Amino acid sequence: MIADYTEAPVCHVDDLIDGQLKEVRVGDTDVLLARADGQFYALHPKCSHYQAPLAKGALNGNRLVCPWHNACFDIRTGNRLEAPALNGLPTHEVRIEGDQVFVRLTTEKESRENPMAAPDDANAETCVIVGGGGAGAFAAEGLREGGFTGKIVMLTASQEGPYDRPNCSKDYLQGNAPDEWMPLRDDTFYHNYGIDIRPDQRVVSLDPATKQIELASGETLSYDRALVCTGGKPRNLDIPGAELAGIHMLRTLHNSQQLRNLGQSGKRFVIIGSSFIGLEGAMSLRKLGAEVDVVGTEAVPFTKILGERIGRVIQGWHEKEGVNFYLGRKVDRFDGDGSVQAVVLDNGDRLPADVVLLGLGVVPQTDFLRSIPLEKDGGVKTDAYLQVTDGLYAAGDIVHYPGADGPERIEHWKVAGQQGHVAGMNMARSQSVDQVENNPVGTTMTPEPYTMAPFFWTNQQGKRINYVGHTDSFDDIIYDGNPEADDSFLAFYVKQGVIKAAAGLKRDTDIIAIRELMQAGKMPSVAQVKAGINWMDALKKS
Repeated sequence: MIADYTEAPVCHVDDLIDGQLKEVRVGDTDVLLARADGQFYALHPKCSHYQAPLAKGALNGNRLVCPWHNACFDIRTGNRLEAPALNGLPTHEVRIEGDQVFVRLTTEKESRENPMAAPDDANAETCVIVGGGGAGAFAAEGLREGGFTGKIVMLTASQEGPYDRPNCSKDYLQGNAPDEWMPLRDDTFYHNYGIDIRPDQRVVSLDPATKQIELASGETLSYDRALVCTGGKPRNLDIPGAELAGIHMLRTLHNSQQLRNLGQSGKRFVIIGSSFIGLEGAMSLRKLGAEVDVVGTEAVPFTKILGERIGRVIQGWHEKEGVNFYLGRKVDRFDGDGSVQAVVLDNGDRLPADVVLLGLGVVPQTDFLRSIPLEKDGGVKTDAYLQVTDGLYAAGDIVHYPGADGPERIEHWKVAGQQGHVAGMNMARSQSVDQVENNPVGTTMTPEPYTMAPFFWTNQQGKRINYVGHTDSFDDIIYDGNPEADDSFLAFYVKQGVIKAAAGLKRDTDIIAIRELMQAGKMPSVAQVKAGINWMDALKKS
């Protein structure tokens, strides 16, 4: 409840040093206390994304980073700085008397929207977002945060507005997340901010030369600026039997709903693909009671990404829960009479199957773009500001953006969301002169580059592995801890003598520090890491 300053101090000034976090009680309410540059700040103690305890996160200057999924907030204002959180944190008043710290509760809210401009009918400019995933959702809000007051139209081929796609392979597929948890925002939010979401709209052509978009319905839209964030389309298998019923993908909310129903009915699943979506799907379907076999071309799951040692550990977690693996194998064909009944492998093994789930990754969905050269994988190249060409931007899984070692394309939820936000802000900053002069939220109009260090997480049999950085290959792995014996560890991926990425289990604050150092271009050397580092101390000294 809202109250006056506490009669008793919540702590003494010397109880916290700069960069330290502490959860305190103010009456019956938990509050996060943070200290930076000698100043104290009080905020809501749970992340607005998945309610992670922020006291277990880390503070870098004024940047408060969530321990679970690395959402980031400004402790001075509570504003959300980085995805995957959409909302910021409520703040409370702090008063210092002598050597004592007092807090006054100012709100009962558990989260708050970042300041955003309201739509203005007098502004005739139109921004169109093609794609309704995480990148599109953050872009729409980024436009309003950047002060854009014109028309925002979001075109999505999905039947739904933006929703929590990562959950489709985790709690939602397991039946532990109700339908109402899945939308990123409710309809009222989008109505209030004039964000016109149009579901079931397939774009067949976008021409940046004419700034026109053609829809499968025959309608044509014109835009002043547009963002393309259509994500990826799942890879298929071109083999005999691929046309049989019972072969599924796991890409959409509807896919997850179908698979959950099939899993609950006791069907036998064969999953093709032993990477993140395949094994998260295996975990969730097994929890529903389904029999699950996994087929993968790698001899050990995740060898190319996490290394063989960690891959074997993860495989063991799944085998302990009853998942069967057929690795180092390819699928020769699907057998069945109308619907799939078996998966036949290249060595002749025949796996009975009521349902097949293809988890073979995705390719960029960009076949509707006109007059734009595409990369070899179908992706789109942007500049550092996520601009493709005049008036056209791109974000998410389709984007090749300038990375430290050249163009990079990253298929992660946090990356997509943050790219969408940066692109939306930059689109707002490029609006017409008269709108800039009347910017209602006071945002600077200088474009900002996208510079976030990549981050993703995966849940494998209830164990969350966080990964920061990016590399397509590595020459060596440095371990801090023993993946086979310890319940927590770090792994550092080295290429040409430089640490390019790191993965961690139950080393949340270390991963935060590593990401902040990578983002600032201050990552320690291989020799320093091998010698042993206190990562939070390294961050404070950077």
